[in-house]
Amino acid sequence: MDLNILLAVAAIHAVVLVIPGPDVLLVSQTALARTRRAALLAGLGVVLGISVWAALALLGIGLLFGAFPWIHGVVKVAGGAYLLWMGVNLWRSSAGTDAQAAPVQAPLSDLAALRAGFLTNISNPKAAVFFGSVFSGVLGAQAGGSLKLAAFLLIVGLSAGWFALVATGMSAAPMQRAYLRARRVVDRVAGSLMLGFGTLLLASRE
Repeated sequence: MDLNILLAVAAIHAVVLVIPGPDVLLVSQTALARTRRAALLAGLGVVLGISVWAALALLGIGLLFGAFPWIHGVVKVAGGAYLLWMGVNLWRSSAGTDAQAAPVQAPLSDLAALRAGFLTNISNPKAAVFFGSVFSGVLGAQAGGSLKLAAFLLIVGLSAGWFALVATGMSAAPMQRAYLRARRVVDRVAGSLMLGFGTLLLASRE
């Protein structure tokens, strides 16, 4: 029975992971425009954010948001503003880009890459809603501590594997060469998507 529950958790989380969103976009953009190391660290930051939300879900963050809706509102506004800021920066950085000759940008510091990944994930309260739904709906209220711990480790492991795959694949030499040929367009598309994610987050009534 526990195995079936864990398989259900894994299937749901895998689907959510592969759907393009701010996390995947950040790691992909970092891999293309920076270095593999920076992208891996950005991915690690995202995984740390996922770990925090998953742990908070185990502690009942959904109940906290339900009892104090203003906390959810504050997190949502902060997250939307952060995504908008990232989108504007991508547009600004693309303004003077020579798509044919521009070199790959200097790598982010390790701390900056890690921080960017963490903030991108932790600033999205929808992650708390998702994890709260997974643990309360799939695990059930009567799930024991060992099952919850196993689900937590499964989610963290799947997340780490996925973002390592994204960082490694998108930072491959052919991908970076293609990025250099169309950097202005790619940066503006990425910036527009970040602006869109931020706007949707701010406009959401959830």
